[in-house]
Amino acid sequence: MKHISNTLKTLGLAVTSAALITGCQPASSSQTDMKADMAPKAYFSISADGTLVRPEDYRTWVYVGTPLTPNDMNNGKAAFQEFHNVYIDPVSYDHYKKTGNWRNGTILMKELVSVGSKAAVSGNGYFMGDFIGLEATIKSAKHFPNEPGNWAYYSFTNHDTGILTGEAKPFAAESCNSCHEGSAQDDFVFTQYYPVLTSAKGFGPGTPENTARRSPTKKSHSAVEQKPEKEVDPRWAATALTPTDVSFDVPVELDPLFAYLQSGEYRKFKHQETENHPSAGPHTKLGLPVRVYYNDTIAASIKAGNKEHPKGSAIIKEMFDADNNPAGWATMVKTHDKSKKGKGWFWYEGTSPTDKMQIAAIGNGVPGCQSCHTVGFDMVRSDVSIIQ
Repeated sequence: MKHISNTLKTLGLAVTSAALITGCQPASSSQTDMKADMAPKAYFSISADGTLVRPEDYRTWVYVGTPLTPNDMNNGKAAFQEFHNVYIDPVSYDHYKKTGNWRNGTILMKELVSVGSKAAVSGNGYFMGDFIGLEATIKSAKHFPNEPGNWAYYSFTNHDTGILTGEAKPFAAESCNSCHEGSAQDDFVFTQYYPVLTSAKGFGPGTPENTARRSPTKKSHSAVEQKPEKEVDPRWAATALTPTDVSFDVPVELDPLFAYLQSGEYRKFKHQETENHPSAGPHTKLGLPVRVYYNDTIAASIKAGNKEHPKGSAIIKEMFDADNNPAGWATMVKTHDKSKKGKGWFWYEGTSPTDKMQIAAIGNGVPGCQSCHTVGFDMVRSDVSIIQ
């Protein structure tokens, strides 16, 4: 014992004989308490019916990032116009870092912050204002066995009082999951917008931020630019069959559709926008001019206030470049009685008014199209005030 004590003193470590004796004894109550402290922490409390108690101390979790889609970059109609501070529980982050997968029990918190000032000493920009809300996302096969990916979504926000609720029930799955399923990169999570997560995925032992590797901001003069072969992005590939045994006002096969669009026949639709305006979506490029035309079928459905539009509904969007020259079309046609989260719609976007093979998307159930349109009434996001 004396030899051990002297050795530790030589290493500059203070130690008492009592401590050494304790270390040689069977597990004591203090050691039991220590093991209890090391047990996995429960980061949320949820009841059998899915009611979630508002989690606390989430700002001490792993900070993921803060995206922003401001109104003035989205034609005044941004779906999410505030900052979103996102945090993930440490256990799930560590699991994702080791395995590259989201574990059952993962919880992400989204803190909503208003856009405050747009000017600072550093220049113009978007700067945070006030805390205005709180949301949560949970993956649990136990509590949500029938939800896509076993994910559920919550909001504790009360916009009238500004006081967060103490608990919340999950949203209807289709209100969130169809967007996440169509466009989120990794198991319903939009990891593509959070470099903290993309760098951590399957990293294994170690810590991603401690590596020295960063993306270069300047190209080396000696570097040879390599252009990989073009691959089909699954976000813009059809996931359902388009019926070819039914005819619609607007064709749903490439050759007749392109001929129809070039003919300008759709300009005879009674309901149409009277002038070009900046696009609120990514067609060609966010903010470039577009003009929208509605066929009689969908116009009547919109007037009736239907939550689901009938088969044959069609909308055509003319797209233009920055100088208002024609740049192609975006088209959606309802080919089935039910939307099926967008698979009942035919989607097309062609980025040339003269070359039919310049196609960004074509077919039923294109994830990139339906995920953006899911926030509208039965996939319709256009301003329908000219109809109503």
